[in-house]
Amino acid sequence: MKKSICKTVVTALSCIILFAGLSSCGKKDSDESTPASGDRTAKFTVTVTGAPESAYVSFVMVGLTNNPSESTVWKVNGTVQNNESAVSLGENNFSGNTKTYVIESIKPLSNISVGIQCLSPGNAAYKVSYKAEIDGKVKEDIKDFTVTQNADFTHDYTY
Repeated sequence: MKKSICKTVVTALSCIILFAGLSSCGKKDSDESTPASGDRTAKFTVTVTGAPESAYVSFVMVGLTNNPSESTVWKVNGTVQNNESAVSLGENNFSGNTKTYVIESIKPLSNISVGIQCLSPGNAAYKVSYKAEIDGKVKEDIKDFTVTQNADFTHDYTY
C-alpha cells in the first residue's frame, strides 16, 4: 500500500515537473530546425524485461499541441488514450505478458517531453530498452540497458 502511494506521488510529481519544463521559455541549442507550426510526430518504444517486484519503473511521455484545449494526443499499442496529454507507464504495466509498449502521437505536437526513471533497490537486475523517433528520425535508441542497484536508468528528454 505504501509503495503504491509512493509510486503514485512520484508519477504525479514527474508529470508536474514535465509540464513545467514544457511551459518554460527557452531556446534549444541545436543545429536542427524545429517547425514553428508544431507539426512534429513522435513514436516511443519501451521494453522492460525481468523487472523484479522491488523494481521502480517509470516512463512518462507528455505532448502538447498548439491548441491548449486538445488533450487526446497519444495512442498506446494502437489504442487511443482519450483525454490524455500524458502517458505514464510503471512497473505493473510490464509485469504481465506485455513487455513492450509503443506510444505514438496521433496529432501534430508542438512540445514533447519524456521522463524515465528505472531503479533496482535490491540485488536483482533487469533490462530496459528505449527508442525515440521524432518526425520518423531515430533520436535515441538504447537497447538492453541493464539496471542494477549501482546502475540506474534515469533520463529527461525534450524533443
